[in-house]
Amino acid sequence: MEFIILILVIIAFIVFLLVLGEKILVKSIVKPKKNAVSLPENQIHFPDENRFTVNTSSEIQLSFLYIPADSSNLTPKKIVFLFHGYNSSGDSVKKYAGVFLENGYSVIIPDNRFCGKSGGEYLGLSYLDAKDTIAIFKWIKDYFPGDISIGLFGESFGAAQAILLAASKEIDNISFIISDSSFSDLQTLLKERVRAEYRIKAFPLLTVAFMIIKKKYGIDVKKVSPIKALEKCGNIPMFFIHGENDTFILPQMSIDLYNSKHSGYKKFYLAEGASHCSAFESDPDVYTEKIEEFLDKINA
Repeated sequence: MEFIILILVIIAFIVFLLVLGEKILVKSIVKPKKNAVSLPENQIHFPDENRFTVNTSSEIQLSFLYIPADSSNLTPKKIVFLFHGYNSSGDSVKKYAGVFLENGYSVIIPDNRFCGKSGGEYLGLSYLDAKDTIAIFKWIKDYFPGDISIGLFGESFGAAQAILLAASKEIDNISFIISDSSFSDLQTLLKERVRAEYRIKAFPLLTVAFMIIKKKYGIDVKKVSPIKALEKCGNIPMFFIHGENDTFILPQMSIDLYNSKHSGYKKFYLAEGASHCSAFESDPDVYTEKIEEFLDKINA
């Protein structure tokens, strides 16, 4: 009898963990409250920008902006992607477009799934976002003839997305990656955030949450690791940027990424006094100068 009671208690505890993990952690990680799209008056606008949509391999409608560097040239020689951060939208990274347009890059700014004007019922946590973006590369090949040099820029989860995309080997002609405030490993980051925000230990609730996210949403958190993906990025030049006072993703994560890149040109910039993804706002002139120095160095 005591054995049966013990088994029932264990089962009840497991059910409790599953319910609690789903309600508290899984939804807050994968399905947070969706941010509203910025009002038109708050948006940066470029005269020649156009919005397009493509369907991903999982049949999600992905919305993105295309801004040509030269409207008279129908086929760009080089394009840079700007990837936004967690539960944000392309509007948040549009501020960087001018830096690249002035250096001859046409710009593509996607709204990741569940974000901005794109479809989707949950976030891609960098992993699914990298896979989704491949549909835009197919659009480029259909829309523009010839080979085009591709640069990848991302901030926060978008920076991790850029590294994972480059490591996938699905995309040709990647000329550089600029990573602003990336995490090095998603599992490590989520453990840190859970401890900081919920004041609870990662085990067992977060372990259960990872299992649910993998089974229900197809994201194996343990494999979302830009630091492990670096070895598959080959000699692609990379520029790592991080705010000195970032408390959401600690600067050490970018330092670890920088130190783990063993082939190809690399550069690191720790923005003094900057918080998470605020290096540009803290000193736009220095930020622009650093990016232009990087592009000049790699002849991109």
